Amino acid sequence: MSLIMVGGLTTGPAMADSLHAADGPKFVCKASADRPHWSKGAKSVIYKTRVECAGSVPTIKAHCKGHLMYSTGEAPSTAATSSETRSVKTDGTKTTFYTPEAGGKKVNWSGNFQGSTHCTSPGTTVEIGDATTPVVKVKVP
Repeated sequence: MSLIMVGGLTTGPAMADSLHAADGPKFVCKASADRPHWSKGAKSVIYKTRVECAGSVPTIKAHCKGHLMYSTGEAPSTAATSSETRSVKTDGTKTTFYTPEAGGKKVNWSGNFQGSTHCTSPGTTVEIGDATTPVVKVKVP
């Protein structure tokens, strides 16, 4: 499927890397995004962003803003968003961010979906980066 959705979302690789500036604690982070899918538990179409870091401090704060876009044949639209800040261990453990957020808007219709997330580290100059999923067709049961 070669659908390109609004907001510059494309079907590129879903990974981003970042290295902290020369001053202060050093850490490297990577963001990746899983394909949108129907979640029985959430009773919604969701996608997950995973952030993993390595560095000289035990944890860092990561803030991720996610956008779940959809198209049912018309112009693409935003189905749901998320904006979460979480602590991420710098031992390589992956921390998961959900779009939509837990308790957020339910996306309970079928269509072509794509997720895009932008992550930063609050209080630092670090842009962890962007992660974009491929466009996938999701059928809601």
